[in-house]
Amino acid sequence: MRRALVTSLGLLAFTTAGCDRYPEDPIFAYGRALHRDGTPRSGETLSLERLEDDVFTPLTTATTEASGDFTLEMLSGDAVREEDYYRRSNRLRLALPLDADGSGTFLSFTMQDDVELPTLKPWDARPIVGSSDQGPTVAFPPAPPAPPVPETGDTLELLADDGSTIPLLPTAPEPLLWVTSGGELLWRQKGTESPWTPSPYVLEDFAAPQVRLRAASMGSWLFSPLGGESSSVYFRQEWRTGAEPLPAGTLRPISRGATCEPSFPDVCPWTDGLLTPVDFWEKETDPRFHNVVITLPQPALPRRAVVRGLYYLQGRGGKDWLVLEGSVDGEQWQSLARVVLRDMSPLEQSLRDATFGLYTEPAEGASPYGDGMLRLGVQEPVFQDVPLTPTGPVRFVRLSVESLMYDGTAPPAEFYSLSELSIFE
Repeated sequence: MRRALVTSLGLLAFTTAGCDRYPEDPIFAYGRALHRDGTPRSGETLSLERLEDDVFTPLTTATTEASGDFTLEMLSGDAVREEDYYRRSNRLRLALPLDADGSGTFLSFTMQDDVELPTLKPWDARPIVGSSDQGPTVAFPPAPPAPPVPETGDTLELLADDGSTIPLLPTAPEPLLWVTSGGELLWRQKGTESPWTPSPYVLEDFAAPQVRLRAASMGSWLFSPLGGESSSVYFRQEWRTGAEPLPAGTLRPISRGATCEPSFPDVCPWTDGLLTPVDFWEKETDPRFHNVVITLPQPALPRRAVVRGLYYLQGRGGKDWLVLEGSVDGEQWQSLARVVLRDMSPLEQSLRDATFGLYTEPAEGASPYGDGMLRLGVQEPVFQDVPLTPTGPVRFVRLSVESLMYDGTAPPAEFYSLSELSIFE
């Protein structure tokens, strides 16, 4: 079967939209729904939703057969809308109802014509909270496997610089620990072994923290049925578990309520302990910022910094450093820490951009379960717990990111958004 190529810059070099379909023509999406133990979900009604004006609204339903299989029928115009000079795919969403323990899975996807969908099966998992001499622990199982390519489907391929091709399979899910307090994201942690022990600085003094497990896979499949229109599906599948309580934190940062630059008329939103993400600019004409400076109430020896929810503009050199500096007078700066955030080869960047760049989620309301947006790829935020090594007392602490460019320079990166910056003695 023909595989379509994606260039090393992550740009599509093909089109799969069926040009002969009329908006009133029927098209179909085929799928299967299973319980977490693998048995069929028989006789269940599933609702397909479509994103309209940033809100998902019901489009059609399907009832699962005894095997768990189902068929979603819609009109071509429901999935693809005609615009001035091109066709744009609508965002669709299909979710299982939550199990009694809060576990669930959903798909958000786009399609042009008949397609098969990944199987909807909850992740048989839950976080297990325990305790140790170092504090609370969270044990968790491996993530669910990535959706396998259907027998009738094919994949895109990345055309590497050396002329070789790499199939773009759905990304492998990773267990992601998702900690919230008061409905806001307190911490997200992946790439760690079970059990995970959150440091007391991560928990800070936030009340009633809760931890759940999340995982996600993104991918695309191609379909070329005999006698039918070629089609493709770009999908994102997410899994989530119920939440378990964690012990409340007891550490209050010395930066709580401190002033900051950029400045605000009231309390600095990045030291207020509310965890609310705040953007650095709203309009194109607004000034841009490349660092945050916290003014401590009095000189101190900072020993720890916790950065939550930082988004910044990544350079094309593939490597970034989180930089923390201290100063007595705001003029002369000493290094407190320099941590590698990202170190990717050109091929790794191309694979990431080709996989995640083809399909991005709406910022809000992506999860039907009310979970916060699970950003992946280039949109993944920075959550870092950073030991500091001061050489003397400081009154000012500066946060920035150095991002490597093609020419070998590493200028400060532009900041987009930040939730909280906490400094501890």
